[in-house]
Order: sequence, then C-alpha cells, then structure tokens
Amino acid sequence: MLPWYVPPTLLAKQLLSAATVAKATGWRLNARWIRDAKPLVETANGATGIGCFGYPPHPVYEVTTMCNLRCAHCHAAAGRRSPGELDTPQAMKVIESLTTVREFRTLVFTGGEPLLRKDIWELTHYARQLGFGVVYATNATLIDEETAARMAKLDVLGAAVSLDSTRPEIHDKIRGVPGAWRKAVKGIINLKKQGLYVQINITANKLNLDEIPQLLKLSDKLGAHVVFLYTFVSSGRGTENKWLSLTPRQFYTLALTAAKTQEEVQSLIIPVAMPWYYALLADKAKLNPQIAKKWVSGCIAARGMFYIKPNGDVWPCAFLPLKAGNLLEKPAAAIWHGQLFNQIKNRENLEEPCRSCPYRDICGGCRARAYISTGRLTAPDPLCPLVSNRSVQEQTRAK
Repeated sequence: MLPWYVPPTLLAKQLLSAATVAKATGWRLNARWIRDAKPLVETANGATGIGCFGYPPHPVYEVTTMCNLRCAHCHAAAGRRSPGELDTPQAMKVIESLTTVREFRTLVFTGGEPLLRKDIWELTHYARQLGFGVVYATNATLIDEETAARMAKLDVLGAAVSLDSTRPEIHDKIRGVPGAWRKAVKGIINLKKQGLYVQINITANKLNLDEIPQLLKLSDKLGAHVVFLYTFVSSGRGTENKWLSLTPRQFYTLALTAAKTQEEVQSLIIPVAMPWYYALLADKAKLNPQIAKKWVSGCIAARGMFYIKPNGDVWPCAFLPLKAGNLLEKPAAAIWHGQLFNQIKNRENLEEPCRSCPYRDICGGCRARAYISTGRLTAPDPLCPLVSNRSVQEQTRAK
C-alpha cells in the first residue's frame, strides 16, 4: 500500500482544497492544524480533494448493527446485531479485499457502534498490519480513558464522534438514551488527551437547526479538527422520522450558515448530503468549475465512498441502498470498477438540469436523495438550489 505522500500531487490537491475553503469563507490554517499536521495528513491518506463525507476516496465498513443508542435518524436502523454479520475470519477477508483498490488507504470502522463488536481490536490490528490508517465512527459513549489509550496504542488515527446539540436534553432526545450527551463529550475529551484526531458529526434537523452556529462553535471549542455537518436523509430509521427533515429553504440557509461560521472557527466544516455547498464555495472563490473539479468532488457516492454493510455487501454510499456486490464473492477492485459504480461516476448520465449545469462536476447532486425521492439514480437532487433558474451567486445576493 502506498504511503500518504505518494504521489506528491495528492498533498497538492489537499492543500488546494483547504485554499478553496479559505478563499471562499475567510477560514485560515491555524495553530491546531499546524500542531497536528502529521495525524491530519495521515487521516487524509490518499485523498484526491474535498467533497461530501470529507476527503475521498475511502472505504467505510459497518462492522455491526449493534448499538447502545437508538438514534432517530440512523441510516443503519441500528440496535440489535444483524443475523448476517460476518465473523472474524470473514471480516478479515473483507478488509484484505480492500487492498485490491490502490486508491484506498484509510479505513473507517462504523456501525451501529463499532466498539460493541468484541473483535474490533483484532480487526483494527489486522487493518493496521495491511497498511490502512484506521478511524472509528462512534457515538463515543464507550470511550473512557482506558479505551482511548488502547486506541492510541494500536495506532488508530482517531474518531468521528456524533454530537447533535449544545443542549444535553436535545442530543439525548435525538439519540434515544438519557446521558448520551455527557458521555459523548467525555469521550471526546479522552480522545484529545491521547492526541488523537477528532472529528465531530452533526446531523442538522428540525430539532437543532436553530443552534447550528452555536453547535459548530462548541465542536470547535472541544478541539474538533473537522466537523461533518450531515443533512438529514430519510433512510433506515430516518424513514420513520421524516418530520425531522428540513425544507429546501432551510437547507439553503444552512449552507450559507456553514460558510459564514467557517470564518469564525478553526475546525474545517464539511457538509454531507449537500454537495451543492461545494458549488457555493467555488462560486464564492471565483474558481473555474472545470479547473476546480480536479480537487472538489461534491457528491462522492461511488466516486469516493465505498460503503460495506455487516454482511459484506457494498453500497455506493451509506444512504444509497443499492448492492454493487459482496466482498466475500468479488474483490473490492471489481466492485470499484464495476457497472453500478461506473454508472454513478459518469456525470454525463445525469438528467437535466444537472447535465447542463456548469457546476455538475463539482456538485453532482446528492445521488442518494435523488434516488430515494424518484427511484432514478440520474435524477436531479430535489433540494438543490441550482435546479432553479438563478445562479448560486444570484441566490446569495438575494439572501
């Protein structure tokens, strides 16, 4: 497996990504990023630019559906262990298969709650032996000082931690268990004590929309290097809680809020399932879309996301429930370069107005939301403000 610095153009694209955010929002590389440059660069291992779900490409392995919380928006509808969950040797086979894709260098273990899987340390050690940088996506309620220390000893890069409110009662309501907020914050503190990379995941919805700026600032205060600002997608348990979803106007206002708040925080804000945010950035930075597309990705379904279910099935995105193959039956490279992934990668397949949009290659529309809404992979994103006749710049001025 190639190290993070090969080829050097990868680091150049990562720096161009940061420069784009800086030019568009006023954000600046700061002491936190300079101090933690090594783990940050290693976490972005092999990244080709910036987009939805952060720096693509990378595989995400949902190792279990077991979870100690009952989140209202959980795309995995996690709780109990799924009957098809792979055992340790099978899970190792899945991880080994990922080495067939040259671009994959960082592996995210998610769930459910990955720390509930008894062999998570064994799987982590195996992934590290193969050369993967490892990150956990966790609710952090189980990360006490001992667990954080064990993560550091195993050379885990860090964790993406869910935090949905500045108010404990709102976070706990969304997460379905009292005390979840307090334990999550304590988990973040324990990770920081070990010098690990910390990412905070926020899911914007009707319960917390009014406090998103404050929540972004709290995440920054807690020391998050990156904040994933998820936008609610009605999948998994989310289909039972569609009332949490924002309106198109609220989604657009959220994008402007994220861009405005970016100047005020050290954390890098990455909107998820809102790929037209990257068109907004390119427009504000006055970048030629045909040039910016070389390091700005927008939607990364099948282009940078390789989502693995507990039974080894592969989806193009965590929110896009289409099986592209199973890693016990087919190597990862065959799926990565297979028919479904190639279909999604090719944005010339998109329907109008996406096909003719000047920002098509740095946005692409949320493929998951388009598919969930219409049943068509090539349909336009129903919440994209670019679908209207006005440009991003015109919409921004109007606001």
